[in-house]
Amino acid sequence: MASFIPRRLRPVAITLLASLGLAGLGGAPRLQASDTPQADALDAIRQVWPEEHLLSAIQVAYKESGLTPTARGCGGDCIGLFQIHVTANRRLIASMGIENPDELFDPVVNSTVAYRLFREAGWKPWSVTP
Repeated sequence: MASFIPRRLRPVAITLLASLGLAGLGGAPRLQASDTPQADALDAIRQVWPEEHLLSAIQVAYKESGLTPTARGCGGDCIGLFQIHVTANRRLIASMGIENPDELFDPVVNSTVAYRLFREAGWKPWSVTP
């Protein structure tokens, strides 16, 4: 793997490249969304985020949750792939029709909320940067 990809991000880069069919692994099978929770996460991010922000979004989700859709942090207040802070984003979440914070465990829902946060504030809502 190219040395320009930080060692800690290489597993996610390999997964991403394989899922996109770009790994050049000589006939390596494409990951399907149902293969792993991480593949579900990557599929959800690809569905929601535009190409120009895709790799950055994957990096942030990886740093926040390890691409684990069921991740919880902040004493249970941060949920899902992008670790959406439920209390800090209560109004936004409600405005998007999300009635139960557990809906944020769905990787598509979580990615959608994250993209909306990004459109409103850039990467500021996250403690990490891509």
